[in-house]
Amino acid sequence: MLRHARITLALLLGVLTSRAPGAEHAAASPLVCIPQTCSSLLPASAPEDRSTRDCGYANGNSWWADYIAAPLLWQSAAADPVIVALFDDGAAIDHEDLRDALWSNERELHGRPGIDDDGDGYVDDIHGWDFVDGNADVRPHGSCATRPSHGTLMASLIAAGRNGVGMVGAGAGSVRLMVLRVTGCGADASKMDPDRMRRALLYAVDHGARVLSFSAHWTRTTPELDATFAEIADSLSSSHAAVIVASVPNKGEPTAGFPAAYAFRRIIRAVPVGDGDRISPGTSPAPAGLNLAAPSACILGATAAPSGYGLANGSSNSTAILSGLLAGLWSRPPYAKLGAEQFVERVVRARMMTTSRHTAPGSRAPYLEGLPIADACLLSSHGHAARVCRTGHGTAD
Repeated sequence: MLRHARITLALLLGVLTSRAPGAEHAAASPLVCIPQTCSSLLPASAPEDRSTRDCGYANGNSWWADYIAAPLLWQSAAADPVIVALFDDGAAIDHEDLRDALWSNERELHGRPGIDDDGDGYVDDIHGWDFVDGNADVRPHGSCATRPSHGTLMASLIAAGRNGVGMVGAGAGSVRLMVLRVTGCGADASKMDPDRMRRALLYAVDHGARVLSFSAHWTRTTPELDATFAEIADSLSSSHAAVIVASVPNKGEPTAGFPAAYAFRRIIRAVPVGDGDRISPGTSPAPAGLNLAAPSACILGATAAPSGYGLANGSSNSTAILSGLLAGLWSRPPYAKLGAEQFVERVVRARMMTTSRHTAPGSRAPYLEGLPIADACLLSSHGHAARVCRTGHGTAD
């Protein structure tokens, strides 16, 4: 079974509005623009970036954005947007916070309907592909279309724009989001299919995705799927090299599951952290390697039907936030021209893993000494800083 890390919609906000012409699962209403309460984290202190007027952030409900110093990304220009591939149950691509952040396959976008204009074997794949039902409609299907969509929330945490409405994603303005539907609703559609996953992986890298985001985990694999992950995330000579961001689940599972369980060099694991810099007590043991703590609790994001926005908990959130953060860093000078291996070595391993910011010690191995907290502080300068960034982060090199 393909398992999404725990995500509980704790509060749904907004009401449905009229649907766009021809949109089967159109986006829901703008966010109710008032502070919301969720444990001790919301509302947060005054926003770091007062120029960002998306009401979820302006009202202090996006505590995690300041926690990872996301405004350091938002206040500087991207040299070249990074394509992030989202592997999930689809996403509401017509949502007000997502429709301007999507990756587009230009040859299909400007091609002829019903024709495989780019010859890749996928017809009309404008924003990605549905590997469950085998078509170009990457929106949530079936019962997934009438309930808060996991993939939509993940998409928003990665890429939602600074457009003055709703909320804002970690990689706002830095990301082009490719939506790959690899799981659906129902017993068969939600099962992990190794061949489906392998084809989705190859599609992503063949179309230029540099960050592959997996807010899910599974235990079943095959030699063919293992080899594909190795080619993408471990080989030094691969033309398909990319960075994989993998969820570490927090429901007490004895192992992290794949892809976090792979020991590949370009796997970056998102470990959930919440109030008081504490790692979630049910977090599975993560293998040694590039393990970064990212926010998980009381996270505001887009959900589409039935309400438009909501608050959620779980390590899925950590993965999406980390994916957007990494893409944002990769899109900025002087890192935009780096290959995948160079980015991992120079930015993640040499800088982010050596931050002075750490979580509180965890209650179980391998978290007994805490973990580095993922943030954008390496973009700090004398005139461009964030309150969470401490002395010792240095400036962009």
